[in-house]
Amino acid sequence: VPQIEQRLKALNQAWAELKQLAATRGQKLDESLTYQQFLTKVEEEEAWISEKQQLLSVEDYGDTMAAVQGLLKKHDAFETDFQAHRERCKDINEAGQQLVVDGNHHADSISQRCQQLQAKLDNLAALAGRRKAKLVDNSAYLQFMWKADVVESWIADKETHVKSEEFGRDLSSVQTLLTKQETFDAGLTAFEHEGIQNITALKDQLIAANHDQSPAILQRHADVIARWQKLLADSDARKQRLLRMQEQFRQIEELFLTFAKKASAFN
Repeated sequence: VPQIEQRLKALNQAWAELKQLAATRGQKLDESLTYQQFLTKVEEEEAWISEKQQLLSVEDYGDTMAAVQGLLKKHDAFETDFQAHRERCKDINEAGQQLVVDGNHHADSISQRCQQLQAKLDNLAALAGRRKAKLVDNSAYLQFMWKADVVESWIADKETHVKSEEFGRDLSSVQTLLTKQETFDAGLTAFEHEGIQNITALKDQLIAANHDQSPAILQRHADVIARWQKLLADSDARKQRLLRMQEQFRQIEELFLTFAKKASAFN
């Protein structure tokens, strides 16, 4: 019967369409589930990145050598952790690109989230690089200041020698003091090569690198050098006074000998 055949044909077509709709809906549900799983991984990484951004934005770079070394160790540990998360983000990005290629109906959103994740990752890398550079700079600055303190401490220790009021009681004692002075001056010359030139080279290196603390470095170096120059001047002044004392005692001794000879001639 044509009418029955027509109804059966329509029924079969409707059934086929229903099956197609069900299959399409099933596929979209699968795609949505895969998309949600993708989003969960993205959000986990974004949460980690956000947490680390806050930590890297802290302006504490350590106020002692020990503190800055501790912060550098922490940063190295972060770098290791960061590398692992970079690998995870790379895997997530590749999985996202595959979903786009496979025609997932959330393709636009997936591409956008991949780009956002990469941008956040790049921003974190820039923050990490900036913090590492600041920590290294601060370490160099504190090392310079510590070396300047060591040099100044050495100078302070030597200042007591040049301030001594002992200039000898006779020719023999003056000559002993002059020998000590020559040894002292040799020590100054040696220290100029070991200590003074060392901190000057370090200062030049930091200034050439446009260090953030350049004004403080220049001032500290200038203060140490001024104290060093004064030590050299005071040492030279002491030496000159000892030489004058030596000459005076020689003249006294010569006068005494001349007088003694004349006195013996009378006898």
